Amino acid sequence: MRSFRLLAAFPLTLFCIVSAAVAQRHDVGSAPPTAPPPKQVVVAPPTLPASPNLGALQLTNVNYAVSAPESLVTQLQTSNDGIRTSALAAIGAPAQYLERGHIPFPHSVRLDLVSLGDSNELDAILTVELDQHLVTAILMPEDEQWHRIATALYPTAFSNPATNPDTFLRTVRSLLDPLRYTALFHTTTNGSSGDFTETEVHLRILNGHATVTTSFASFERSCDPTHQKPCDITQRWLQPDTTSPDRRFLLVIATGHDRPHEAGDPIAHAEAFEDSRLRAFTCQPFAFSDTSLRFEPAADPAPCLVPHDAQHDQPRDQPLH
Repeated sequence: MRSFRLLAAFPLTLFCIVSAAVAQRHDVGSAPPTAPPPKQVVVAPPTLPASPNLGALQLTNVNYAVSAPESLVTQLQTSNDGIRTSALAAIGAPAQYLERGHIPFPHSVRLDLVSLGDSNELDAILTVELDQHLVTAILMPEDEQWHRIATALYPTAFSNPATNPDTFLRTVRSLLDPLRYTALFHTTTNGSSGDFTETEVHLRILNGHATVTTSFASFERSCDPTHQKPCDITQRWLQPDTTSPDRRFLLVIATGHDRPHEAGDPIAHAEAFEDSRLRAFTCQPFAFSDTSLRFEPAADPAPCLVPHDAQHDQPRDQPLH
């Protein structure tokens, strides 16, 4: 599979140094002034890219040899507590699930075999739904041995109907290489007064490491605690720039408003209803950096344009698809 006679010389050296110093002091006008010692040059460390804001997602990079993904799936569902414990440890499950006593069975196990890296072999994304967490292990074959190179952890209760493996993780074609895939994680942090922030994290395998290429608040809802003003809604998504789809990208930012009480209306959960409230669209150009291995901003946000808008210098009023 893939998969470290100085004592005798010291008086003479010291004598030479003292003699030279005395000669220079008494021979005023013949000796040039003593130059000050050179300043120590301090080399600043290279500036590292800022750590991505992962929201509620906890991402740990490791290099841990494990069984083949299909074997782990079987082990996670076995009735043998010892084997099930070892499998949970192998995928990076929290310690609370590995304590002696009753070792929980996963509520669901999902295995995706996709090409996240640059090799010709398929990588594995193993997602396990536990009582208080969703756990995703990123597995890569190397030298006929599988390795867990990262674990993504999302604290969320199984009783929460808004979170499940499908809402937590999607695999989409990579913006950098349509022949490869990107893992998209979504987590939500709830606030007061109906506020919430959904964070989107893009992950690929680059140079043999699980790498976050970009992360941003994909959906935000901010409401006035007094409920006297409409709630502000912001949606963001990343897409190729049609002028250079392989190296330049656009972060589209759509903003709008809705009423706090409408959050409980069944139609308020419909995507079409939410999108109909988005009235302003701005776009920020991004380019992928081969140094930081991240999508980096190339300019400030500006109104989105389409070709015919460029002629009339009018902002776009519909999202780009």
